[in-house]
Parts: sequence; structure tokens; C-alpha cells
Amino acid sequence: MDDRRRESGWYRRITVGVATLSLGTVFVLFIVGVAMRHLANRPLGWIDESVTVLSVWSVLWTAAFVLRWSEHISFDIVFVSLSARRQRAMLVVANVAFMLLMLVALPGLVDYTLFLWREKTAMLEMRLDFVYAAFPIFLAVVVVRLALSTWRLLRPGWQAELGEWGGAANEAAV
Repeated sequence: MDDRRRESGWYRRITVGVATLSLGTVFVLFIVGVAMRHLANRPLGWIDESVTVLSVWSVLWTAAFVLRWSEHISFDIVFVSLSARRQRAMLVVANVAFMLLMLVALPGLVDYTLFLWREKTAMLEMRLDFVYAAFPIFLAVVVVRLALSTWRLLRPGWQAELGEWGGAANEAAV
């Protein structure tokens, strides 16, 4: 069984399930918050705060674990006009550059996040280091995913990985 099939099995079901549950919770809390504010004339501040925090975690979780590379927003006018080999080279260079930038930023981000243990949110009094822990986790997961993608691009059968990025996977290698 290849990596992508294994990845689309239990791992994908769990990550999609968590994303679905968290975004569903955001939706329900949002509707309850709107109803309480406008129908019952009793705004609940904790709902606004919960929706904000859970939205951040949900978006970063989904972007890091669930979305495929081709599902991210991209500006690819130059990329799609290149041959498959050049697309591959462009992705390897871009992946390595982004990994280096993220790895340089990660220690400072972790340090600042850990510094926030003293501060709390206004309504729920959640420690801000827990609230903002989503960012270094997101960064670390993206680095790991980029490293795996780069590894796949450097191995035989790299065309399949290129296809994951929306590249010319079916084009004959030139």
C-alpha cells in the first residue's frame, strides 16, 4: 500500500473528523450566540470568545492536517506554464525555502507563546499560551508536511507528488 492510501485511511478519518467536529461546534455556538443576542436580548460573552478561539484552532488544524496542497489558495500562473521537471524543481526550491523560514521563525514563536502563560482571556480566563499554541503546532506540522513532500519529489515516482500540488503529473517527464 502506498503512502497516500495509508494517509487517506485512519489518519485522514481522524483529522477530518476533528475538523468537522470543531467547525460544527463553532457553527452551533455562533447560532446560539446570535439567538441569545437578538432573540433573547441576552448576549453571552463567553460564546463570542469560544467561537473566536475555536475558529482559530479549527482553521489552523484544517490547514495543517486536512487540506491537500492543491486545495490551498495559490497564485500559480507561472507554475502551471512550466514543464513537469521544472515544476518539480520549483517545488523543491520553494519547499526548502519555506521550511527554512518557518524553522527560523519557530523558536521565537514558541518562546512568545510560552511567555503568554501569565495572560488570560477576558471571559473564560483561558491561559493565552494554550489559546495561541495552535500557531507553533501549525508551523511545525507544515514543516513536516513540506519535508515529506520534498522527499517524495526527490524520489522515483515524483510525478504523483507533483500531482498533489496540482502540477503536470500526467505530462511525460521532459
